[in-house]
Amino acid sequence: MKKSILTLAFIVSCACSAGAEQWQILGTRPMGMGGAFVAVAQGPMAQYWNPGGLAMAFSDTVSGVELPITAGVEITGDVMKNASAIGDMASKFTEINAAQKNGSATNASQISAFVKTITLLDDMNDSGKGAMFEVAGGSNFKLSKVAVSVNNFTTIGLNPFVDVNNIGLGAVTVTGTTSGGITMSGVTATSTTDSGYNSARDTIATAITKLGGLSAISNLICGTSTGITVQNSDITNETTLANALVNQAITNNLSVAQVTDAANQLNTYATDAKPIIENAVAGNSYTNNQSNLTVDMVSFVEIAFGYGKFMKFLDGLSIGGNLKMINGNIGHDKFKFMQQSDTEDAFKTDMDTKSSWAPAIDLGFLWNVNKKYPKLPMNPKVGFVIRNINSPKFDQPDSVGGTYKLNRQARLGFALQPAKFWNLALDIDATKNKTAVNGFDSQQLAFGTEINIINRKYFNIPLRAGICKNMAEESSKMAYTLGTGVNACYMHFDVAGAISSDSTTMDDKEIHTKVLVSAVLGILW
Repeated sequence: MKKSILTLAFIVSCACSAGAEQWQILGTRPMGMGGAFVAVAQGPMAQYWNPGGLAMAFSDTVSGVELPITAGVEITGDVMKNASAIGDMASKFTEINAAQKNGSATNASQISAFVKTITLLDDMNDSGKGAMFEVAGGSNFKLSKVAVSVNNFTTIGLNPFVDVNNIGLGAVTVTGTTSGGITMSGVTATSTTDSGYNSARDTIATAITKLGGLSAISNLICGTSTGITVQNSDITNETTLANALVNQAITNNLSVAQVTDAANQLNTYATDAKPIIENAVAGNSYTNNQSNLTVDMVSFVEIAFGYGKFMKFLDGLSIGGNLKMINGNIGHDKFKFMQQSDTEDAFKTDMDTKSSWAPAIDLGFLWNVNKKYPKLPMNPKVGFVIRNINSPKFDQPDSVGGTYKLNRQARLGFALQPAKFWNLALDIDATKNKTAVNGFDSQQLAFGTEINIINRKYFNIPLRAGICKNMAEESSKMAYTLGTGVNACYMHFDVAGAISSDSTTMDDKEIHTKVLVSAVLGILW
């Protein structure tokens, strides 16, 4: 259970810091075209993508209503591979915790799991590791050059924090009383009579040397470099300690194969774990470890009123804007997974939330270049939009304090129409946007195309395809998008999806690091 819930937590969550919002894709037509729509900006969705498009007159999308819904997951920094591996160690956490609290001995398998886990946990502190889950949707209405919409944009996320100081396996202090602590007292430190375990014993001894030798393990368990020898005078070097760990594993009914696997795992992670163990504060108990998954939520409901108008000083240029009232609901919670016995507790606790309102302004420009230069081919258009110009602020929960600043975003777009049934679009974020994963930024480059197969006002089947790339992160790979729909008698239903070319590992399975899906039901006239 702990393994599966840990995995789920990483999929659906990631921690949000102030201003941690990337540009969300709202609508199937933009998503199908790779996320490029700023210079297309038609119909009710123009209010979100570029309110300058509200002034543009398109024979088949002058007015209407559209109900979009979009959901997506993005996993960054290969964090799922770490989370899945840590989930595999969940049962060992319980065994180690019980041994420490009860003052009993540990074995080769438990020590191996512990060393592997602290190595993976330390790796999870690297910048840019996390996951995002985003949902956007609402109702968008346009009548002539005026638009009204109510949309929700929600991000749930998680950032791991790893405490690599409190990793000692010694005595536990609770309410001023010290008790327990793993002890090797009474454990046989000579070779077992079953020679099948000897190879594993030698591998464990080698790994102990890599970890810093007997004194390092003694510091980890006892808080002093000679503590293990004081507990058990027969343990005097790496080999006798390895014997003791193997003998305790046999006492716990572990087979030769199981001990061998544990020995190999311990040896694999020993070198990386050595500096972690050396830097840890001696005597600080693992049961006091503060490692946690910080789960945060930001949910913004935007009530927007938009208007677009053509400008006389430049033929073909329209400018539009939105006046918005935004309700920001900010939530925060932490789950200390090294202390709490069941990871389900992360979902049982009540999230600390706070709601507040703030005004905001959007401004968009759309230039139909052919109005000024009619001889240019393919009907070029250029668009530029700035969302949340005033960077509104919202109250954060009492457990966090301060305010959450919703930073402004800017996006530039270009569009061509090689034929009446064929559109091309290109967008790029003009701002580098922070995301819900600390240290992971977003600056999307999007390109897409749309071909209308039948292209009649009363009936049409559009086909859309596109690509997008996060230019802010070198490790980010290309994502591919597809979309289609049916338009009949002014009504339309469209679907679209996006999937990354990159993958990560979860439960020994390869999964895509980014997946988005979208659907829209609308009436246009």
